[in-house]
Amino acid sequence: MRTLNDDPSSFEDRASGQHPWFDGSNFDASDAGRYDHPADASTQSPRDRDATQAGDRDLRIDLSPADRILRKTRQVALGNYHCPVDHPQFAVGGGPHTCFYIAFHHTSVKLKIGNWQPEVLTPNNVSFYNCGESYSREAIGREGDDCDWIALAPAMLGEIRAADELEHQGVGGRAFPRASAPIKPEVFFAQRKMFAALSNTSNALNSMQLEEAVLGLTSRIVDDALGFWGCRSGVRRRPRPTCQRRRLQIIEEAKSILAREYWTDLSLTDLANQLHRSAAHLSRLFHAATGFRLGDYRQELRLRKGLFLLEESGLDIGDIAIRVGFASHSHFTSAFHRRFGTSPSQFLNWRYSDRRDVLVRQREYKGLLGSYAPVSQPAMAHGF
Repeated sequence: MRTLNDDPSSFEDRASGQHPWFDGSNFDASDAGRYDHPADASTQSPRDRDATQAGDRDLRIDLSPADRILRKTRQVALGNYHCPVDHPQFAVGGGPHTCFYIAFHHTSVKLKIGNWQPEVLTPNNVSFYNCGESYSREAIGREGDDCDWIALAPAMLGEIRAADELEHQGVGGRAFPRASAPIKPEVFFAQRKMFAALSNTSNALNSMQLEEAVLGLTSRIVDDALGFWGCRSGVRRRPRPTCQRRRLQIIEEAKSILAREYWTDLSLTDLANQLHRSAAHLSRLFHAATGFRLGDYRQELRLRKGLFLLEESGLDIGDIAIRVGFASHSHFTSAFHRRFGTSPSQFLNWRYSDRRDVLVRQREYKGLLGSYAPVSQPAMAHGF
């Protein structure tokens, strides 16, 4: 994602080194010239950004040296962003963006997106960026900012089933009326499968398959986010009481502690004592604001961190289990299967096999809700 001090030449250098995730056996060469092309790394004037926001059909994407594009078509791009805490870019932030972004966090970081209040975002969250929005951030521990992202052209965003609802919500012309929402376990897993497929040349998707997969995934993400934000009820949020700011501070402090110590055996009472609140009061506040019970929030962090380690670390499953806070290999495997519908070893086998089933299908989506049950209209919505 573009930063405030980016050098356009660095964009070109970075983009020129990208290669589509194809091999000759699975790729129809006729698709290459029509759909996949290097990122447009040139800087844009305000007029260009306005044209993009007004409905320019092709994607105009902005890159920083911390970004890497995995695939790009005329309508969508998928990539990842890696910025360590000690990198000069970390303190600067980024934007304004020239397209719409949806980001999936590998690490925990405190982000201020647009005009919304700063919020601790973790792998349990998905974040949204409108055209023209900038962001700033603060570190949570020493993890830095590491995320995968999807960039969407306005035409593609308009194809999302839930987009028609967004146009009638009175959100000041913004496609995304809030900056973040929780991402459900099954949708999180589908997102990981899609990005894992991009890293395996035997899983090469042509442009039509890729855009179809992105359309299904983003439709589900936006639809879920609308429900969490309470946009369908037609009921406007009440003016915030004078104590609301303090409540927000307590919730963000709780999220920061859990992001740093998710692998420990921290009890609800211990966490409440650190925040000088009763356990019951803290539990109610946290669930109303985030859609998670505290125990579920930590469990989701453990499982999602474990999945990232399966993809990236090369560690044994038993070592990963201990590292993310589970008592044993079997405990981790059992919890992973309950949450994602497959075992860690089966996920690894899927990743390295010739598979293309990366679409979000309704039958997969409904299967694994478990104890996760976000409130449909939280008492304390994001951005208040």
